[in-house]
Amino acid sequence: FIEVAGGLVRFTHDLIQQHVYESIELEQRRTFHIEIGLFLGWKVSTSRTSSDASSLEGAVGKMYISESKSQGSVITERSLLSIATDHINHAGPEFVEQSERKSFAVWNLEVGKELSARCDFGCALHYYEQGIAFVGNEVWVDECDINGKYFCLDLYEGAAEAASAIRNDTKVKHYTNVIIRNVPLDNSLPAWITLISSLESHGRHLEILEKGIKLIQLLHIDIPPPPPSPTAVMESMATTTIAASQYDINLILSTNQSKTDRHQRNVLRLFDAITVAAYSVSSPYLPLLTFAMVRYSLKNHFHETESAFAFAGFGYFHVVFKQDYVRGKYWADV
Repeated sequence: FIEVAGGLVRFTHDLIQQHVYESIELEQRRTFHIEIGLFLGWKVSTSRTSSDASSLEGAVGKMYISESKSQGSVITERSLLSIATDHINHAGPEFVEQSERKSFAVWNLEVGKELSARCDFGCALHYYEQGIAFVGNEVWVDECDINGKYFCLDLYEGAAEAASAIRNDTKVKHYTNVIIRNVPLDNSLPAWITLISSLESHGRHLEILEKGIKLIQLLHIDIPPPPPSPTAVMESMATTTIAASQYDINLILSTNQSKTDRHQRNVLRLFDAITVAAYSVSSPYLPLLTFAMVRYSLKNHFHETESAFAFAGFGYFHVVFKQDYVRGKYWADV
């Protein structure tokens, strides 16, 4: 029942390992977990190179432990940081000094990101939630702890996105609502996008449109209030056509190389999510959203996948509304 290799002792039977583990008193067991976790975390930190020394993330994915069972028939691979984090999580936040809790929340955040990148969203959600448990809720109400709030935002965004990926809509709603209540609109846009995607998966298109139009107006983007009239649609198309006439394809393609702006990209992603709902229910907001996306993209010299969708839609509506195939082809080419 015992293997000795390379100075390590290993119990080959899980029940023996479990019995030995459970025979250790709870407080001592927690102490062992903390000590092992800190030691492994130190190994991660000392393994960093000078090029990635500013972040634990640089070390994640570079250090793996391979564990084999029986004669190597089953092999599991885990990052050293995730093993260190598991030990700290076993002890729990209540057994850790208050001053150290944010550091361990960072470990959970980094492991969560690593797992999300591998599309292992169920496990990623576990680590994001463990990180949230370490920081608690007090950081949201502490007006002085601005950095803590935005660190918390990373954890909650990760949890919401992972929950969305595994269709856990209850948790999506919980985590996105916490973000929306506690941070300004500009910073809560990713949470809104995740929430809208969750609503979309349940076919709640009208609810998305209602929430989405209000959000766009709060962002001070020109779009008519509901219900939109045919006159409002054609006026918006005329305004967009005039604005777009100032640009040729070469100018648009040259501005396409400009530096990515996170806020502008999030606004376009929000547009995209709402536009899908408008399309699904044949809402007159579909052309209005398309025109607004075109104006926003051109005004900010910012063009991503969502911008390309808007330009194609702009060309389509030239054909549908005005039978203008020349302009339709022009924007399809863009």
